[in-house]
Amino acid sequence: MFVEVFGIVIALCICVLVSAAWYTHRQHQKYDHLPGPPRDSFWSGHTASIAKVIEDGGIFDDYFIELSKKYGLIYRICLWTHVIVIILDPALIKDVLVTGNHPKSKLLYSSIQNLFGTRFMGQGLESQIDRKHWILQRMHLDQWFKPHFLRQFASEFNEFANQFVEQLEAGADGRTDVEMLSLFNRLTSHLLNKVAFNIDLGPLHGVSHSYTENIKIGLKAMEAITSNPIITINPFQWRYRQKVREAIRSVRQSARQVMIERDVSKSKGDYVPHDLLEYIMELKEQHPSEMTDDVLLDNFISFLVAGQETSANTMGFMLFLLGKNPDCYKKLQHEIDENVGSVSVISLDEIEKLPYLDMVLKETLRLYPVAKQTARETAKDYNLGGHFLPAGTDMIVSFYGTSRIDQNINIPTKFRPERFGIGNSDRFNKYASTPFSSGPHTCIGRKFAEIEIKVTMAKIMQNFDFELLPGQSSELENSVTLQMRGGIHCVFRPRQKE
Repeated sequence: MFVEVFGIVIALCICVLVSAAWYTHRQHQKYDHLPGPPRDSFWSGHTASIAKVIEDGGIFDDYFIELSKKYGLIYRICLWTHVIVIILDPALIKDVLVTGNHPKSKLLYSSIQNLFGTRFMGQGLESQIDRKHWILQRMHLDQWFKPHFLRQFASEFNEFANQFVEQLEAGADGRTDVEMLSLFNRLTSHLLNKVAFNIDLGPLHGVSHSYTENIKIGLKAMEAITSNPIITINPFQWRYRQKVREAIRSVRQSARQVMIERDVSKSKGDYVPHDLLEYIMELKEQHPSEMTDDVLLDNFISFLVAGQETSANTMGFMLFLLGKNPDCYKKLQHEIDENVGSVSVISLDEIEKLPYLDMVLKETLRLYPVAKQTARETAKDYNLGGHFLPAGTDMIVSFYGTSRIDQNINIPTKFRPERFGIGNSDRFNKYASTPFSSGPHTCIGRKFAEIEIKVTMAKIMQNFDFELLPGQSSELENSVTLQMRGGIHCVFRPRQKE
């Protein structure tokens, strides 16, 4: 009897193994006509090569740049049974993001809807795959992010920037090591919560809110799942999965409590601002059959995730690049002195008169697009640049990779803000640098982020001289959003204007 049962078990295992091998072979075979490297392993595809790049201090997208040198600007990689087509050609990026009307990748965007079985961004604007529901959310929420609407928050942008300057003044002695990335994260968290959700997190020099760390845990988990899907079932990673689940539940519970308190205030007839939270909650009033309380909460979480760390990391990269390029630093400082002077409130009209600041921001985002990639899929069989892609093909557009390869941009690793100057001869295809994405899914918070970053950086340049501490590593953290692995360390001193 035991021998029979054992034989049945072995037979079943062999059948499962053969079926899995056949399925994997068929999936890979569909894309064998595309250029791409040989698989490291029949089963795991290129995961070993990706792990090696990360182990050597690189990030996932560095692997894309490495492969482009041999296989061109469109090729395929394999992650276990899944095949992904990497797009680095600006002309093809325009097709994928704009003219081709390709939907979001169901497989890849599902990784931010739920993490390890726990709802994260759910069906919010960023992760919504259903086109109809996405349009309903985008059309409504887009009104809050219109430039004319954001102008009313100029005083809040300046107020928080002034608080930030006061915080820096305490250590501006030319000797104290100031780790700027954590300070920028605190600034963006406080500003976003106050302006968008009317939540006062207290003084900037206070204790960091738990949102920051828990959101960061979620973002890192998203990257981990993308680069190694086996982490979702690996028995040795169960403690890590539990940590991620607890972090997500904490963020969602805090956000849910804010929404409950807003409902209570409205029921009492108390004044409530027409902030982003109110716009989110109006979605249910306008579309009660499509928008549940969970979808409203999903949007709350999505904007917390998308609006905090991205802006903080961008300002960190700007400071790092200006510190490494003193000529650009002095040129920017001169522009701010000439056009803004020492005024305490920088208006949005004055910000628009700082073209070099705009160039510095664009060049920073070209080199370090903090949202480093996006994903689409083919809804039907499709010919992309002469390459046949079957229906359901997942495509990744790497903003980081596209803007860092020689085929697209001249001397791509050089920091040169003048690339974006009017009449500059060193021009390049605009789809070679699309850090806010492009087409219908262009980042909804782009203008908010640009104002926040420009006001803050202008205030820093107004009030301080700074230097990077020597010996800093430029290694990047392999997370969904780009950031310096060791932070940004500077010393500050009050401006000595000539």
